[in-house]
Amino acid sequence: MDWLSSPQKAIRAVLISQVLLAMAIVGMDVLRNPGTAAPGLFAPPAQGPSVRPYRPDLRPTDPAQPGTPAMRPMADALQFAAEADAIRLTGQIAPGDADRFATWLDRNRPTALRVMLDSSGGSVSDALAIGRTIRTAGYTTEVGEGAVCLSACPYMLAGGVTRTVGSGGVVGVHQHYFGKNTILPAFMAINDLQRAQAGVMDYLTQMGVDLRLMTFALRTPPEEINLLDASLMEELRLTTPAPQG
Repeated sequence: MDWLSSPQKAIRAVLISQVLLAMAIVGMDVLRNPGTAAPGLFAPPAQGPSVRPYRPDLRPTDPAQPGTPAMRPMADALQFAAEADAIRLTGQIAPGDADRFATWLDRNRPTALRVMLDSSGGSVSDALAIGRTIRTAGYTTEVGEGAVCLSACPYMLAGGVTRTVGSGGVVGVHQHYFGKNTILPAFMAINDLQRAQAGVMDYLTQMGVDLRLMTFALRTPPEEINLLDASLMEELRLTTPAPQG
């Protein structure tokens, strides 16, 4: 390759480095893909008593613990239902669900002021937007007995003016996975991720939730989920104290 000029060699080196970076990011995406993860949320702990494998497509079950969620497929987009005493949001959070929810509210104009959540998570940006809609409307949020609120779902929970989790409800967090940017240079992917994380922190601050919630999420890889117990959720102000009287 001696026939190449110095500028040509420099360009060639940059191109090779970009290809290598892209291959590295692709490799990390493959390793992070939860498609072959362990089959259940209540499988043996992966790294401590509160961390379990994560399967967004399934609601978990634990036969040894009555009242925990029943195993069944989780819908790949949020389903909305209006009942006399509650608005129910069930399923994974798909891109565009925030707009769908706002449109659904406008069309149906439900009278209930309580939002019941049963979601394994999904799109972080949509969860934040839905949480803002919930707060603007003055709704309360609740994860009932036998329901789950995982991954991005706790950001919807945080939107409630008051927030409760039933004794049989399951809430968990992990690292954000904003999408596959395998063709971007690594520094651009990192910049995008940091901006997105800053947006989440701004949101939690506005909702009155302790930013330490992020530490429990950031230390848990996307293919696992870190379950939060009742006392920790109250300490982090993800849930609010029960009204007196």
